[in-house]
Amino acid sequence: MHSSTVLTAQVTIDNTGSRFELSVIITSEGILKSHLDYLIVFRGKSESWKNRSVFAVRLLLDYMNANKGVFDKPRDMFREFSNSLFTGTVSNDGFDPSGLRWQSREQSNANFIINLVTHYTDYLSEVNEDENYKLNPFRDASPYEERLNWAAYYQKRERVFLSHLWKHKDAAIANRIVRHIPTRNKVLSHGDYEAAKAFPEGRINDLLYLGFVMPGKGHSDVLHERLNLRDVLITILMHYGGLRISEVCHIYVQDIVEFQLSGKNEQAVKVYHPSEGLAPIDEKMARREYLQKYFGIKPRNEYTASKRLFAGWKSPMLTNAKDKFFTIEFFPEKAKVQFFLLWKMYLMYQRVPPKKGEEHPYAFTSREGTPYTIKSYSASRKRAVERIGLTYSKESGTTPHADRHRYGQNLAESGVSSIVIKTAMHHLSIESQQVYTQPTVKEVRRQLKNAELSSLNNSIINIQFLPMSSLDE
Repeated sequence: MHSSTVLTAQVTIDNTGSRFELSVIITSEGILKSHLDYLIVFRGKSESWKNRSVFAVRLLLDYMNANKGVFDKPRDMFREFSNSLFTGTVSNDGFDPSGLRWQSREQSNANFIINLVTHYTDYLSEVNEDENYKLNPFRDASPYEERLNWAAYYQKRERVFLSHLWKHKDAAIANRIVRHIPTRNKVLSHGDYEAAKAFPEGRINDLLYLGFVMPGKGHSDVLHERLNLRDVLITILMHYGGLRISEVCHIYVQDIVEFQLSGKNEQAVKVYHPSEGLAPIDEKMARREYLQKYFGIKPRNEYTASKRLFAGWKSPMLTNAKDKFFTIEFFPEKAKVQFFLLWKMYLMYQRVPPKKGEEHPYAFTSREGTPYTIKSYSASRKRAVERIGLTYSKESGTTPHADRHRYGQNLAESGVSSIVIKTAMHHLSIESQQVYTQPTVKEVRRQLKNAELSSLNNSIINIQFLPMSSLDE
């Protein structure tokens, strides 16, 4: 049980009338003002990051509250706090006098919490001009640690856009220091659990056309009466276009377009940056200003995660740098034809327009005409998945993000190059695609079998094996 609580506050920092929402940590001594000030400074970061920062600091407060008077030095306390994230606080016999009852965490999760607390205390040290506020200060790196830092630097430089602008002199200084309490090296593995995240092969048509059916209309011969076209369209965008569900939530009606190009009819679905992307009006205006001016709302990624309108933004690569958008690449392309046929039906028969006074530009709406939410889609998808006899879970590869995994795996298994997959999936680095395109055990075996069949005359394949009976002699 937490020793603090969290409230959402409306924050005003000047006389402009501009206000924004932030989470505030409340302890027995009142508001943790230093963390509120910290979030104000870094309010441009994602809602997910801010929520995780609140969570991390609350964990630290819990640990401090459970260990009053145990540590003489704050840095010793932070060292053991960090260890407890990895190991948990419950002994083998189930005993935990601290009352925290923490289970051990995955390394990536514990490392992230350590980094968040480190970042916060670095901020405290800077604003208070006192190094003692740093719970995880830097120290001189050993020769071995410095070599590791350089190896990581060059690896990152190889895969990051505009890395040629990095200064070698700055790297030389940074690589000579490490944190007093380092994060732990990630155990690299990739087993069946990761492979299972892709939506099951051969079941997408069942999901689209047998899963997303209207209540009581499963036997109707009229397509727009039988199918929930909104959820079918969203699933197509993820499964055949590689979108995240949060990205779908930022699409406007005007972003789904048909146009003439060189005398041919063309179709495209664009995904704009939710706040900085170009607005769909003649005057040059960013979407944040457009939403405020014409609808009195904010971009969906700027609401707190607890709000119904919230939808995150993962900072994908925007292939149009000027207007700040990327275009969905459907694979196979015939999926785009199907999408636009169903999109026209959706607009004509099912899309509920916003009520007067509650207007908005978003493409997909609820039964009340409000912007459709991630929570609502997830609930509908769960029903659809179970309707076709599958289990709804991350491990089964049936949650929304599994469609993006399937898209990446389909590209990889079709022989598409890594650089093209990177662009199609809008990743900033080529390594980001690996979790999506890692071959399954089945695919590895298939390719090895094909390689063997195509190499029958190869001397490596034509090995003479002894008969099994001779091995017993």
